[in-house]
Amino acid sequence: MAKELIKRDVLVLSMGCGNGAMQVAGLCSAEAKDLAGPGLKALCEKLGIPPVLSFGTCTDTGRLGGLLAAVSSAMGNVPIPDLPVAAVAPEYMEQKATIDAVYALAMGLYTYVNPVPPVTGAPNLVKLLTEDCRDVTGGTLHIETDAVDAVDGILAHIEAKRAKLRMN
Repeated sequence: MAKELIKRDVLVLSMGCGNGAMQVAGLCSAEAKDLAGPGLKALCEKLGIPPVLSFGTCTDTGRLGGLLAAVSSAMGNVPIPDLPVAAVAPEYMEQKATIDAVYALAMGLYTYVNPVPPVTGAPNLVKLLTEDCRDVTGGTLHIETDAVDAVDGILAHIEAKRAKLRMN
């Protein structure tokens, strides 16, 4: 998924379970910019960064809220749910990823997880996470088992948020 996202000009912050795999795959190296789309590649070259930035282990994911608050502030206090951001756990390995997903939803983020979190026995919770949360925080939970379809959904969300920011 990360390769597909960077190919489509999406900067990826890697954290949690998959962070080590991103590093082993070389996606956190400067050379990985050659896998990026033209816009992201240009940004990587200008800033001297790779297209996938290592943001720490699972215990570091809470720092994402601080980063998003800083980005929001730098953009003139754009509400976090209006930022072109998605939280992604494409192959989570720990139950902590479920909590991270709930945290992302609470911040109002589009949140993709796979496999289905172990919450399906609670219909009211499923409805809250997949439907009602949008009205409470702005967040939405997307569950998709096909990686390409998941990337399409993530990119559609990001592009819609980018377009909205350009209009304001």
